[in-house]
Amino acid sequence: MTPRKTLISISLIALLALTQSCTQANNDEAAQKAKSSQPQDLYSQIQETISVEGCSNNADCALLAVGNKPCGGPEAYLAYSKNNTDVAKLENLGQQYSEQRKKYNQENQVMGTCVVTPKPGVSCVRNQCLTNSSQSTNIQ
Repeated sequence: MTPRKTLISISLIALLALTQSCTQANNDEAAQKAKSSQPQDLYSQIQETISVEGCSNNADCALLAVGNKPCGGPEAYLAYSKNNTDVAKLENLGQQYSEQRKKYNQENQVMGTCVVTPKPGVSCVRNQCLTNSSQSTNIQ
């Protein structure tokens, strides 16, 4: 191999190694960001995604169970309009939030009263989806 070919080969190898290093750093950063999402960040995203507006009857409304009590079960239920909400995104955010709350409770040995949060009814009232219980939207 001539010195010129050797130099070109070494340069290519160095360039490939640098590119791989940058790609790995970007992937690690994205993974760390996903892992470091705090429950309050997810709850804010839920609030941004959810829409109670735009129902014409009760069938247009649904409930999202959110959070996780130390003894199990959701912390609250949020009403939303299926017509104006990205349901798949909302359910995914709700599941992530509940998993993070459950993990937090387990890691910190959080105790609770073990009172079950009753699942409220949901109704369309003046084009808004509302729960039939005022206690259903209080996150602890």
